[in-house]
Amino acid sequence: MKTFFKKRKQKKQYKELLKSAKHARNMREDIAKEEDLDGLEQAKQNLIISFQKDMEDLPKKIILLEKAIDKVYPFYLRKGIREQMEVFIVAIAAAMAIRAFFIEPFKIPTGSMQPTLNGITIEAQAERTFFDNPITKFPKWLITGESYKEIRAQTSGPLVNADQSRDALILNINGVKHRIPFYMCSSQSASKCLKPLKRYYQKGDILASAKVITGDQIIVNKLIYNFRSPRRGDISVFDTKNIKYDDVRKDTFYIKRMVGLPNENIKIENNKIIANGIIANEKFDFINYNYAGKLSDSNTSIDLLDNQYLMLGDNTQPGMSLDGRFFGGVPREDFRGPAEFVYWPFREHWGLIR
Repeated sequence: MKTFFKKRKQKKQYKELLKSAKHARNMREDIAKEEDLDGLEQAKQNLIISFQKDMEDLPKKIILLEKAIDKVYPFYLRKGIREQMEVFIVAIAAAMAIRAFFIEPFKIPTGSMQPTLNGITIEAQAERTFFDNPITKFPKWLITGESYKEIRAQTSGPLVNADQSRDALILNINGVKHRIPFYMCSSQSASKCLKPLKRYYQKGDILASAKVITGDQIIVNKLIYNFRSPRRGDISVFDTKNIKYDDVRKDTFYIKRMVGLPNENIKIENNKIIANGIIANEKFDFINYNYAGKLSDSNTSIDLLDNQYLMLGDNTQPGMSLDGRFFGGVPREDFRGPAEFVYWPFREHWGLIR
């Protein structure tokens, strides 16, 4: 019985040592000395032979292989934080490679793709509830994407002025600027979140409060367009760098639905997309398209070039989607890929995107 457990222990040690030898070569092959690598390989082969033919000689071969491993990959490099950091760096590099070539996460910031995808939305909420306490608010946010947000006056004094920046309302109270994001104050649904402006504020007065629901977080398939052409109906992410329209930021990405293909003439009639005279949105006919920009009525149209696609938001109500109706076609090379999956929050849109 004692011999059985001894052999079992040696077999386990043998397997672990072979793994260590392989790991040492993989980690240091590019910088280790050639003679040390040869010695490592020879010691490994000797151990394998001893395990198969001469178990009595196995302890000696184990010691020799341990020494060979230590020459290639010294123990002080393998222990503790350093080895963990190496594993961490490799994991980060692998994640970056996946993001660069295969999939990439994006966040929906606005409501231009509703009802298919949600941007940041808000609901009126005057004060904190039980689930907004320090203990439960994080689990609530982690599951639902909901969080309570309030902005209070940082000082007492008169309201000097109210001004607008690109993405916020700025209240100047007694010389101190208070920034209220537009999603809390500029839309009709946000009218109950921004408190009525006053001429004088006390420190701590609530300027705006709301339940903020994060936009859908999506996964984009960056690989698929290498194997097939973009299709009508694809919900795709594209770079705005080549879009020539003053209101479009050149340092960001948009997500819209593909409604027009290369060399097509696109117009809107009776809230439908017409491509070369034929209704083209049968697969997404739940959307009613509105006139705007270059498609201001049924007599206007957009002619796409042989490498251009027309991208429109699903929510084309006035002021809701800055899309191809205004800036025209998007070049093929500017596409990142189609959106495939909503991975967070765990709400009504979670799962595959239709």
